[in-house]
Amino acid sequence: MDVVYPYKARPYDLELRFSLRSLRYMDHGQVIIAGDFPGHLGSRQVRYVPVRRVSNRYRSSTENIFTAARLAVKTDKFVVMNDDIFLLEPWTFVHENRGTIEEYLASGQPKGPYREHVERTRDILIAHGVDDPLWFGLHTPTVYERTKLIELVKDFEGERYLLRTLYHNLFPQPSRRRDDVKRREWCDEPTGDVLSISDQCAWLPAFRAWISERFPQPSPYEAPSKA
Repeated sequence: MDVVYPYKARPYDLELRFSLRSLRYMDHGQVIIAGDFPGHLGSRQVRYVPVRRVSNRYRSSTENIFTAARLAVKTDKFVVMNDDIFLLEPWTFVHENRGTIEEYLASGQPKGPYREHVERTRDILIAHGVDDPLWFGLHTPTVYERTKLIELVKDFEGERYLLRTLYHNLFPQPSRRRDDVKRREWCDEPTGDVLSISDQCAWLPAFRAWISERFPQPSPYEAPSKA
């Protein structure tokens, strides 16, 4: 499967650089970066798809994935990664959820505009016959079918929603529950198959030392570091 990164530029592309190195743990086809140009990654082995950023971060991410699917993805199914996700073990897709949307809302974690998008996604799904929709907001890679993804985004043009949860509820398949892997603090070495980090965690010296030691060898997808 091809791999798509919906990308918003960051200084030195630090997280993206190491996320690309972690792809050694995944069998994959071409690597596509859609959105902003990754200025410090110069490999011709990465396909870059420019997409104009929009003010709504969730819609911008969806537009990046949608544009990559239309213009660049060549496989029937494709993986969506993010630059803050790192594979730590050999990885294949297992469909996973975090419980129901109602459980997530009741936890008090989603706030502000993000909560509004969660609630609107729930309302859309209920209107489309999904009585108790699941919450798929995990910080792990996920897989979409190219044609279904394209049609879904076209069908819901102008709506506010969170793509991953909308898609996997409308095209359901058996999934297991798991806790999220996102870390907002760096206190000890992670375990498990996937790690995701917050922006604040990314710049901690302890994390940068760990990730540099964990993935010391450049990937085929990067130019020499200028950091």
